[in-house]
Amino acid sequence: MQEFHDYILKNPILKVWDFFVDKIKSGFADIAADYITAFPIMVGVSIAVYALVSMFSSKLAKLGVVGVFAYGALVVIA
Repeated sequence: MQEFHDYILKNPILKVWDFFVDKIKSGFADIAADYITAFPIMVGVSIAVYALVSMFSSKLAKLGVVGVFAYGALVVIA
């Protein structure tokens, strides 16, 4: 928190904007790294979901794959 206060004292408007932009960029980088790490697991799970659900319905199997990736994205964000 001290770095935030030091950052404000130098040039309030530009420095605060730069501070928040840097925090947002680092947050997106962390989320992207987590998603890339989880991607192979989600591919394996989606293949299994597609194989099992396609025994009953092709459309439902496709929705299951989309659901796996949507749920995986939510898990990565949280």
